[in-house]
Amino acid sequence: MMRVEVRLYGSLRRYRPSEVAGLPHLPFAVALPLGASVDDLGRQLGLPEGLVNAAAVNDEAVENSTILQEGDRVSLFPPSAGGCLRDCPVDESR
Repeated sequence: MMRVEVRLYGSLRRYRPSEVAGLPHLPFAVALPLGASVDDLGRQLGLPEGLVNAAAVNDEAVENSTILQEGDRVSLFPPSAGGCLRDCPVDESR
């Protein structure tokens, strides 16, 4: 087993384990099996598939398939709100 430090942002904070003391914005420790990835961490925390839009390990942006190491600092971010995915009107007067 290994331990990593996790910080959840935005709407992901509601998935902070209830047994973890402290305020929702504070980091907390999670024990994971050796060889676990960012995706594995999300599953262990009960995050629905696709809810992690971006991740950083030790302040570097990473893919969700990145393998974690003992002592890593992991930040998980939800999708951004707003915007338009397709067929959006364009204001060309700007």
